[in-house]
Amino acid sequence: MAQDPARTEKATPRRRQKAREEGSVPRSADFNSVILLWGNFFLFLGLGGATLALLVNQVAHFFQLARPGALADAARATLLADVFMIAGRLLLPFLGLNLLVALATGFAQRGFSFSAKPLQPKFERLNPAQGFKRLFSARSIVELIKSLAKFALLAWIAYVVLEPRIPLLLDTLKLPLGQSLDIFQSAVFALYRNVMLAMLVLGVADFAWQRSSWEKSIRMTKQEVKDEMKDTEGTPEIKQRQRAIMMAVARRRMLAEVPKATVVVTNPTHVAVALRYDEKTSAPVCVAKGLDHLALKIREKARATGVPILERPDLARALYKTVKLEQPIPRDLYQAVAQVLAFVYRLRGAA
Repeated sequence: MAQDPARTEKATPRRRQKAREEGSVPRSADFNSVILLWGNFFLFLGLGGATLALLVNQVAHFFQLARPGALADAARATLLADVFMIAGRLLLPFLGLNLLVALATGFAQRGFSFSAKPLQPKFERLNPAQGFKRLFSARSIVELIKSLAKFALLAWIAYVVLEPRIPLLLDTLKLPLGQSLDIFQSAVFALYRNVMLAMLVLGVADFAWQRSSWEKSIRMTKQEVKDEMKDTEGTPEIKQRQRAIMMAVARRRMLAEVPKATVVVTNPTHVAVALRYDEKTSAPVCVAKGLDHLALKIREKARATGVPILERPDLARALYKTVKLEQPIPRDLYQAVAQVLAFVYRLRGAA
């Protein structure tokens, strides 16, 4: 399938998660195969001697049972059990390793992702026209070229390995059995090793290509990114409404602190700052502040609860600009605020 030129944006985390839920994940069959080959190779190196010894012993045992009259009715059941036991001891290590390696390579490539959507029946797959179209798609042609290139490369490696050894392999017909087996073993080992090295390079390259192709397939257009942001974060109207609600809640919470204030310093009409000071605080703390309409609300709340209101325009503006809610006033305003508090305390004493 041709890549849409409009899809220029990298996939977002939400788009990646959706693709995984639909069963679209990067897969490299070549990478999985080469890891399985290497795993079986190292397992055979570790268990090959014991496996061959077991096989030789069991073959000798079966030859003994091949004597005329050696297999009675009871011995036939024992022979069948021996066959299953030997097959299990020979194959189970390799089957178990292949299962573990397959799970590990799958998890390393795409993480843990389970989706039943690829298993759901899709009737469009039964359409011969669609099948014919997929058969001659660009991806199918690329896969065909890759397969032919891999076959040619592996055939060339086999030729390079075996061509110098052909005369020696033909001469094994004249050599003792043990020496002939050593020569065959050396040739097979060299062929297997070189083929695995080549397949490892091909597997890594195929994994990188599959990953790149998957990234391109889930790219998004600029409009899709914008639509997703709207879906996740909401439209500008909704966000504005949310901000308005949050500001209203914050204002109500702030006005509820005004009755606890020691004094409210005003501009007198445009600015209002409520300060609280007691023995528990090292400096006066701003509990509420506002401009215009909010300043009016603070003054009304202060009058209703008996909090003193003093008009100090310069101090009110300085406090509004420099102090934050629930924070103590800056040091350079200590003296001015102390004079205000002293005046408030004198008023209370006179009262």
